[in-house]
Amino acid sequence: MEDAESPGKKMISDEDTCIRCEHLKKGKDWLPILKERKESTLAPHPYCRSCGLVRNIGPDRAKKVGYYTEVLAELERYLRLEYSKRGKHKLTESQKRLMVMEMEEDALFNDIYGSMASAQKERFVEIVRKYRPDLTRAEIMYYLE
Repeated sequence: MEDAESPGKKMISDEDTCIRCEHLKKGKDWLPILKERKESTLAPHPYCRSCGLVRNIGPDRAKKVGYYTEVLAELERYLRLEYSKRGKHKLTESQKRLMVMEMEEDALFNDIYGSMASAQKERFVEIVRKYRPDLTRAEIMYYLE
């Protein structure tokens, strides 16, 4: 999605993140702050002079993979304590490693310059449910908040 006043600059989007760019700041343009994919007030946003990606400066800022690894550790503690009463399996080391590997390969988690936390959270839920379909979305989201 291109800004009408600034041709060549891209607004934040999940597909627009580029992993190989170093994101060298150029200037700042006045653009809307996005709050969970909704526009609100205007603020000066830095943008990359190489790829044109606009940096997310709103409250919905992306986090690095380490944050989500910690969430997996909390989820593991929950499964070990809560599900042991009901005979459910815990989160295995191989499941955790596969989840972390998938996050490391995903552009949303690698390039946090223009990514949004809400998009990362949705992708994290998808990844966890891929390996643990018995967990509900609400259980996973509880540890993300």
